[in-house]
Amino acid sequence: MSATPVDAPVLHDPRTYDHGVPYEYYRWLRDNEPVAHFEHPTYPGGYWAVTRYADVQRVSRDAATFRNAPDPFIDDGSMGPAPQEAGTSELLISKDAPEHIKLRKLINKGFTPRRVADLQDRLRARTDAIIDGLVDRPGCDLVHDLALWLPLHVIADMVGVPEADRKQVFDWTELTFGFDPAVTAEQRQQAATEMFLYADAMCAEREAEPRDDLMSVLLEAEVDGEHLTRFQIEVFFMLLQNAGSETTRNLITTGTLALLEHPDQLEVLRTDPGLLPTAIEELLRYVTPVIQFTRTPATDVELGGRHIRPGERVMMVYSAANRDERAFVDPDRLDLRRDPNDHVAFGAGGPHFCLGANLARLEARVMFEQILSRFEGLRVDGDPATFPRVSSNLIDGFAELPIAWDRIVPAT
Repeated sequence: MSATPVDAPVLHDPRTYDHGVPYEYYRWLRDNEPVAHFEHPTYPGGYWAVTRYADVQRVSRDAATFRNAPDPFIDDGSMGPAPQEAGTSELLISKDAPEHIKLRKLINKGFTPRRVADLQDRLRARTDAIIDGLVDRPGCDLVHDLALWLPLHVIADMVGVPEADRKQVFDWTELTFGFDPAVTAEQRQQAATEMFLYADAMCAEREAEPRDDLMSVLLEAEVDGEHLTRFQIEVFFMLLQNAGSETTRNLITTGTLALLEHPDQLEVLRTDPGLLPTAIEELLRYVTPVIQFTRTPATDVELGGRHIRPGERVMMVYSAANRDERAFVDPDRLDLRRDPNDHVAFGAGGPHFCLGANLARLEARVMFEQILSRFEGLRVDGDPATFPRVSSNLIDGFAELPIAWDRIVPAT
């Protein structure tokens, strides 16, 4: 075992990811300390970072030992010795069996393959409208002018948020779940409260007059004679606004950058557009929008030769697992033809596998189809190393990413 690097980054500190995820350090951890212990100002026992693919799969799939409660997030350590309490324990992803299984079965009623597939024409129309709004410009910010809007509108379409209310809901989402360090805790709490009350009003409207939208489906959904409570739906509405947009937004942003930085692979995709579904899986692996989630063991457990006690956080580092040489050939190379590609960008299996994975894949496919076919001379406008990234230990993405083009082709 080689000595720990002197400048080893702190994995729970958002500043660690100011210039991207630390792939070199991940490689060192996989080779030397695949289950590594880190001190933390909030957790008395610190936490463990798991970086090998097989170990991440084990933690993710052993739901009896490794629990999601109290929540799957890791405190960034900025709030001092007291844990942050932001209502995260009420989210679906913070629940364990049997409550999680029951809630997931009910919520799945609104995410059937048919309902997702029915969105395809609407997705394409939304994407074309977003791009059409850029035709008179020579460039834009890929994040806020292009990638941001499709997933936000898709979720709003699904749940039935009226067009007139969307800007307000989007603003609440950014304040409540965004990663702007300038936003105060009071501003986040106020936005969350207003968003919750808005969801409550939507539920009341659907109870009085059901519609063909996800809110109505969830209110009517029944499994073994049980329904979701209005409170559960309201909390899910808030989770969906964030989780339904962050992964896709950052996949579109960092995925587009990856293609532009690998012109040989971009040409492969332009030559064979039918390769896009396979290419999206590789982009998900290569850029891994969600860096990590945590689990908390309910009992003593051995993992990677280390003894982990009950209550000690275990960080599943998806970004590291997706670059593990033990699972992927030449993992640091972008290969749009890579198949099979059992990446862990949506989780590593088990009961908490991403509920919206198929929707995210569909959104990405439509957006990349239009980016590839409608933008001529697309390029990055500047040095990506200088572009600001989101301030987060959870999400890898850019806060801004300027792009430019020669021409936007009319939609067909």
